[in-house]
Amino acid sequence: MSDTKANKEWSDRELGALWLNVNQKTNEKYLTGHINNEKIIMFKNKFKEDNPKAPDFRIYKQKDQGEKAEATAAPEQEEQEDDLI
Repeated sequence: MSDTKANKEWSDRELGALWLNVNQKTNEKYLTGHINNEKIIMFKNKFKEDNPKAPDFRIYKQKDQGEKAEATAAPEQEEQEDDLI
């Protein structure tokens, strides 16, 4: 019975889920999924070594399937802008 209670508690606290993916061209890993019914995509911060206070990962709203190719290229540009701040 306590297992059921514990499972319900975890279920009530869940915000979303993520799946590991691999870019076939670059072999880089990234996560896709949803948090609070918002589709997201998460990349490792390539510029972490430049700034130890920078986040380890960056999360973005995921674009529609037709725009997916652009979604994988955009984070690198945005992260470069973060280094200037």
